[in-house]
Amino acid sequence: AVGGRGTLAVDEHGATNIPGVYAGGDIVTGGATVILAMGAGRTAAAAITGYLQPAAEPIPE
Repeated sequence: AVGGRGTLAVDEHGATNIPGVYAGGDIVTGGATVILAMGAGRTAAAAITGYLQPAAEPIPE
């Protein structure tokens, strides 16, 4: 789903409303800071790892 300002709407893990589809970075945060975009990308990457490899160790903070 499209969020405000043309961004993608995701949950706290970067998951969209389509199962198995994740997003992070500027498409989620909009034209925010690099730090926010990187954080959203990292969150999505961790969720993708968990989705593809449910038994994988969590990515450390």
